[in-house]
Amino acid sequence: MVHKKKRFGLLTFVLLIVVLIIIRFVEDIDKDVPLKDRFRVTKVIDGDTFELKGGDRVRLLSIDTPEKGEQFYEEAKELLKKYTLNKQVELTYAEKRRDHYGRLLAFVYVDSVFVNKVILEKGLGYLYLFKDTESKLQTTQELLLAQQNAMDAKIGIWSITYSPEDYYINKEGSFRLHRPGCNSVKKLVPGKYRKFDNRLDGFRIGLSPCRNCKP
Repeated sequence: MVHKKKRFGLLTFVLLIVVLIIIRFVEDIDKDVPLKDRFRVTKVIDGDTFELKGGDRVRLLSIDTPEKGEQFYEEAKELLKKYTLNKQVELTYAEKRRDHYGRLLAFVYVDSVFVNKVILEKGLGYLYLFKDTESKLQTTQELLLAQQNAMDAKIGIWSITYSPEDYYINKEGSFRLHRPGCNSVKKLVPGKYRKFDNRLDGFRIGLSPCRNCKP
């Protein structure tokens, strides 16, 4: 009888742990927040991150905007505020819903406006991919076209003048573009990288700048 009680207690404990895990990882957001407020934006952190009522943070998927102190940081942040602050947003996801910081990764819509795309159209961010599967998404192709149009118009970050390198490097399997002296590309394997004479040629096909060497 004692053993049965112990087994029952252990089973109850295991079930409780499983339920708690499911509650944490279920894709619903902020269960305690009323449905109509669950996706209301209460705070804009920077040009590609905002906070929802209830505390969840959202990182706009597939784009990267200037960091604080860089040119067009404030413009990108203000644009995101304009479209999202105190408004209801619709979130759609790709393969992974959260990053290692716990932030939701999402394509963001306000009514019919695709916010990620608007930021690229205005030249206030780069397309920023991680996997080849992302590059094949129809949504990604839409974002890439928006970036290409901003590049052609030379607006926002595409109006900044850079001192040119002799060439730029992209390692096989990566979506980052590097300066030739970058630590990330010091040990190159022949045939496992490609060179670009112009940095814009790399960005035009969907690469994004290395955050260390910043080409």
